[in-house]
Amino acid sequence: MNILIAPDSFKGSLSAAAVGHAIAAGVKKAVPDAEIKVVPMADGGEGTIEALSGTRQQLSVHDPLMRPVEASYLTLEYRGEQTAVIECAQSSGLTLLPANRRSPMAANTYGLGEQIRAALDAGFRQIIISLGGSATNDGGLGMLQALGWKLYDQEKKEIPIDGNPLLSIDSLSDEDIHPSIRGTRFLAASDVMNSFYGQGGAAFVFAPQKGADRREVEELDWQLRKTAGLFQQTYGLDVQEIKGSGAAGGLGGAIAAALGGEIVSGVELVIQLTGLEADIRQADLIITGEGSLDGQSLLGKVPVGVARLAKLHGASVIALAGRLGRELEALHPYFDGLFSIQSDCLSVEQAMEPETASRQASQAAEQLLRFYTLT
Repeated sequence: MNILIAPDSFKGSLSAAAVGHAIAAGVKKAVPDAEIKVVPMADGGEGTIEALSGTRQQLSVHDPLMRPVEASYLTLEYRGEQTAVIECAQSSGLTLLPANRRSPMAANTYGLGEQIRAALDAGFRQIIISLGGSATNDGGLGMLQALGWKLYDQEKKEIPIDGNPLLSIDSLSDEDIHPSIRGTRFLAASDVMNSFYGQGGAAFVFAPQKGADRREVEELDWQLRKTAGLFQQTYGLDVQEIKGSGAAGGLGGAIAAALGGEIVSGVELVIQLTGLEADIRQADLIITGEGSLDGQSLLGKVPVGVARLAKLHGASVIALAGRLGRELEALHPYFDGLFSIQSDCLSVEQAMEPETASRQASQAAEQLLRFYTLT
C-alpha cells in the first residue's frame, strides 16, 4: 500500500513536517509494509519555506517594531527561472512579538522590504512572497519604504521608517525605488481572499487578532480606504477589486498595485512547487490535515487543496485535525473521513503541547489505518 501524508502545520503546536512524521509513525505500526511518503505542505502562511526544497540565504533585517531579527529567503527553480521565495512571517510575523507588544498601530512591514531588496540585489527577477502570519496592518507601506518609495504626510514631510506609515500617509513618490523592481515578476502567495478595506477587509477581519481595539480597527480601515485611493490615482489599479488584497494587513494590495504583482492561491502554488500531483497519482491513500478543520478550511487551506487534487485522480483522502468545527457538511464532498486526534480530556494548552499533539496524531493514524485495512 502506498500512503501519501501531506499535512499543514498544527499552528502553535507542530510544524507540518512534525505532524507528517507523527502520522507516519502511527501508520507504520498499523501497516508495517506500507510505502509511506511524507510531503509537508503550506498555504502561503508560516512554514511555507519549510515545506519547500531549495537553498536558504540568511540575512539580518528588522522585525515589525524595527528591532534586528535574523531571517532568510529560499532559492529554487520555478517555471524554468531561478526564484527567491520570501516568507513575510520571518520579518513581519506575529510570533516575533510578545503578546504585550502586539499592536498594528505600531508595527510595519519594513523588514519584508529588506528581504525583497536583498533578493533583488542578488539578481533574482522572480520573487514569491508568502503573506500569512503577519503582525502588521500597514497596507504594505513599510515594505515600500524599504524598497525606495518616499511617503509623505499632509504637511509634505517624509514619514520616518519606524511605526505604522499607514496612519500618516497622504502622498507618495516612486522616483527613487530599487531599479530592478519594474523588471521583476512578483507573486504573492495567500491563504485568504479578503478585500483591502471594509467589513471583510484587512482591518476589520484581522487587526483585532493582532491587538487592535474597535477604535483602532476603524482608524486603520479609514486609512486603508485612503491608501486604496492613492494606489488607484498613482497606478490605475483599484485594489479593492483584487481578491486577496487585504492579506497580511493589506500587503497583498501594495504588491498588486505598487509592485505590479499577482496574488495567487498559496496552497496551489505549494502543490506546484512540491510536485505533489505526481505523488498523488502513485498513492492508494492520502492523509492530510491541519490544526482546525471547519468552514474556513474551504477558503484556500491545505487539506481542501490537497483533497481537491486527490479527488481528480480518484484517490481516497482522510483528514486529521486537532479540532473539528461544526460546519463539516461542506467538507464532506472532499474527504472520505474527517477525524480529530483528541483522545484525552485536556485543556487547549495541554492538547497543543508538541509532545502531546505528536502522540495523539500518531495514535489516531494508527487506529484509523488498522480499521482502514480491514475494509
